Amino acid sequence: MADKNEVAVVREQLSKMEHEISSALPAHIPVERFNRVVMTAIQGNPKLLECNRRSLFNSCMKAAQDGLLPDGREGAIVPYKADAQWLPMIGGLRKKARNSGEIATWDVHAVYENDNFDFELGDNPFIRHKPTLDVKGKLIAVYSIATLKSGEISRDVMSVHDVEAVRTKSRGTNTPWADPVFYPEMAKKTVAKRHAKVLPTSTDLDDLLRRDDVLYDLEGSSDKAATPKRRGLNERLNDLVSDDAAGAQDDGKTIDGAVVDDDTTKDEGDDAGGDMTPVDAARAEGLEAGQKGMTRKALPAKYRSDKDLSAAWLSGFEEGAKA
Repeated sequence: MADKNEVAVVREQLSKMEHEISSALPAHIPVERFNRVVMTAIQGNPKLLECNRRSLFNSCMKAAQDGLLPDGREGAIVPYKADAQWLPMIGGLRKKARNSGEIATWDVHAVYENDNFDFELGDNPFIRHKPTLDVKGKLIAVYSIATLKSGEISRDVMSVHDVEAVRTKSRGTNTPWADPVFYPEMAKKTVAKRHAKVLPTSTDLDDLLRRDDVLYDLEGSSDKAATPKRRGLNERLNDLVSDDAAGAQDDGKTIDGAVVDDDTTKDEGDDAGGDMTPVDAARAEGLEAGQKGMTRKALPAKYRSDKDLSAAWLSGFEEGAKA
């Protein structure tokens, strides 16, 4: 049972972060609702109170930036040893996909040995799956079906053997892969990540799919018929300005002794390791957004609280929109 005193401390610390969290959240999610969901998750899983407090609040900020609730459907904050980890789930991926404007529907399912399952590739591909209502048995496969706005249907299927090939190459042993409760979710996300390589996706969905790339190694496991998309400028910038790498530095905010890494306000140029300044990075991202035909509302939350960075992004956006 969760310690009432510790729960009260975390609730107070979380309330002090309302401004930062509100800046990161999309307009349709009130910060009060987000914080209630976070506290429900913590009270439902007392082990989170034993995690490094900084990692717990970092996970909350990442969930807010992704515009998802840590409610166990869109995503979850899970404890692993001393750290809390934000884990976007299939529900969150599907939500982002629906908002991308390119994908009409996207379904990802797990197949168990007692299900009635059949699929075929080639000129007339199909997937037929009738789940059993009895004992499921072992997990044997996962699959993804996406219907594009054009009406085209795209499919991908992975056996457990394929999934294991990815899991065994992932970095680290103390990860959600090791939890039998989360394993099916990790398997479904594996096929979703592989399938996404050949699907039209938005920048937001790309970022969400990359959120926990460290837990997956899809090199060599992709369908040979699937051609990975060309890496865009935003992805290359993410390699230079890595939020996850920044999380390892002690330059965050301090709240009651807990250092919180605020991705919405920190100077991301510190991690670039090159000549690109934060202003240059913001302008480059704005340029790409303008070239893609996005609107000014696409201004990332991480720049909204900094006048110089938001101005740089908008400057690049205007230039890209005119090109």
